[in-house]
Amino acid sequence: MNSYTTYKKLIAKTVILSLLTSLAVAFIYGIYIKKRAIDDLARVDARKTSRLAFEALYSAMEKGWSKQELDAIIVRLNEVEPQMKISAYRSPIVAELFGDHGNDKAIRENDPMVAKAMRGEDVLTGDEEIRYLYPIVVKQKCLACHTNAKVGDINGVIDVRFPVANLKISLTTMINSFIVFFVFFTIIIFAILYYKLNKLLVQPIKQFIGMIQEIISNNDMAKRISLKTKIMEVKNIENYFNKMLDSIQDYYEKLQELSDRDYLTGLYNRRKFEEFLTYEVKRSVRHRHKFTILMIDLDNFKYINDTYGHASGDLVLKEVTQIFASNLRNADILARIGGDEFAVILPETSYENGHAVVEKLRASLESTPISLMFDQVSLTASFGIAEYPEQGENIEALLTGSDLAMYKAKRAGKNTIARADQSDQEMATEIQKKGEFLRRAIDEDRVEPFVQPIYSVKTGEIYGYEVLARIRDGERYMAAGQFIEVAESLGFACKIDQIILTKGLMAREERSLWNKRFFFNLSTKSLFGGEYIDVIKSHYEKEPESFQSGVTIEILEREAIHNVNGLMDIIEEMKEIGISFALDDFGSGFSSFVYLKYFDTDFVKIDGEFVKNIVVNEKDRIFVKHIHQISKEFGKKTIAEYVEDEETLQILKEIGVDYAQGFHYGRPHQL
Repeated sequence: MNSYTTYKKLIAKTVILSLLTSLAVAFIYGIYIKKRAIDDLARVDARKTSRLAFEALYSAMEKGWSKQELDAIIVRLNEVEPQMKISAYRSPIVAELFGDHGNDKAIRENDPMVAKAMRGEDVLTGDEEIRYLYPIVVKQKCLACHTNAKVGDINGVIDVRFPVANLKISLTTMINSFIVFFVFFTIIIFAILYYKLNKLLVQPIKQFIGMIQEIISNNDMAKRISLKTKIMEVKNIENYFNKMLDSIQDYYEKLQELSDRDYLTGLYNRRKFEEFLTYEVKRSVRHRHKFTILMIDLDNFKYINDTYGHASGDLVLKEVTQIFASNLRNADILARIGGDEFAVILPETSYENGHAVVEKLRASLESTPISLMFDQVSLTASFGIAEYPEQGENIEALLTGSDLAMYKAKRAGKNTIARADQSDQEMATEIQKKGEFLRRAIDEDRVEPFVQPIYSVKTGEIYGYEVLARIRDGERYMAAGQFIEVAESLGFACKIDQIILTKGLMAREERSLWNKRFFFNLSTKSLFGGEYIDVIKSHYEKEPESFQSGVTIEILEREAIHNVNGLMDIIEEMKEIGISFALDDFGSGFSSFVYLKYFDTDFVKIDGEFVKNIVVNEKDRIFVKHIHQISKEFGKKTIAEYVEDEETLQILKEIGVDYAQGFHYGRPHQL
């Protein structure tokens, strides 16, 4: 088990270690200084004392003083420093001429130190008491009296003894010694600090940075940090960073799942389905085999939503998913590509085998009742089949063929299976006619913006307008519901969005409605196309500075579900230039609450299916109340749709809804 320390403990340990180190160094250095005093300083002091004693004796001898007078000089020298004792011993050469003095002979013979000094070596010894023996070497001037000697002989030894306590150390030596000790001690301290900080802090941080760089370069959110450290704070950085990576990885996986899968059923969405279809076409070309795709549309599903509510409709979609999945192979790919539309890829499956699979799906769905509240419902579906390569050699042709087959099954009475062939020109012609109508309407500038007012529930004043697309057809105007599906399938939706956005903003400028917010519905392709950005930027440049930027883009659940990651990035980018966002038809599915969590929108438009019946339906009232409360806690304003009478408006006031729109306030009209 690893044991960790904290930075406080590390600092304390470092200080204590440094203190102990300094004490140890001081002790060792003290011993060194003492020894040096004995070996060097004592020798110097003793030599000086011996030299002084010798010079005093020599001066007296030159004057012809007697032995008694010389002894008196030594006595007086000893009295100068009571704790110091000076003795003088004659050598045999001197004794030969002048005789021994006292017990000199016995000392020469019995004291090895004296004997050693008599041979011409100065001797330093002692621990508590210093003893220095200084040999007196015969010089030329000594020969006048010492006729039996020659230069270099030893005339005698001066013996100096004094305690270590009396040792005198020079100030220079002490200062130099202190400087050396301080420098050495400082080096030791910094060396310890450098080693500790480098090992326990710098190296883990470098390792930490290196691992972060590796995670970024490899985009590997599964990798985790592991630092070699004993410091608790550094270990905490590791733990919390890994927890953050866990959260990011979980968040990333959820976003990835949202971008690839339908949140409600867990099936692949349209974008991912088309990716699989592209891959299957390439695989079939390479291996030269057939495969089949199915388009499935639930029959009369709107009746379930209207009768039992959207929540029950969501439960039905989940049950249908289970029924279909249980009758398909593991290799088959099942996707939800729309509200009540499903699609299936049957790899390496011919039309004949694919038809058998579809019949199994149809029969299983028809024979499996689904429980709803206190009732049971039986569902059927219309199935369209397209075979590769007979119905198309690319994904566009296959999708068109399977769509045509599904519409053909619908027209045949529903709960049937159909295959697109050459006889389906009538349906293809109808779609083509609608497409041509849209193309002409765009070319002839017959796409017009209508607006429906949005009122403040609290003040009763107009807050803004929702801008809606209409197509002028003679004396009448076609609502978006009559053409938008075909426009999306044929690729006209982006162009229509661009026209409505441009004309709507132009009307806001011409009528100086700068204090009114304009709400626009843009398709996903328009959002990701990015052409609308320059239009809004140009509009904002004309807006007076006294007003806030007033363009809001509404996002539908069916639009958001296909690319959650990309849409989040767009919202974040566009909010920086003053574009706000609203979640439209909120509450129509369980996934709405997920988008409320992930999308940084400013408004929530409560689905009109809940609003229009709140006067008579307590459950709808509860839904609206809680949607408003949740939105408020997320810091978002609420807008109620389908407000068609005063009673509904009063209930919305009681709930606290911020804004409302509907026939009670006004129908869509031209500005």
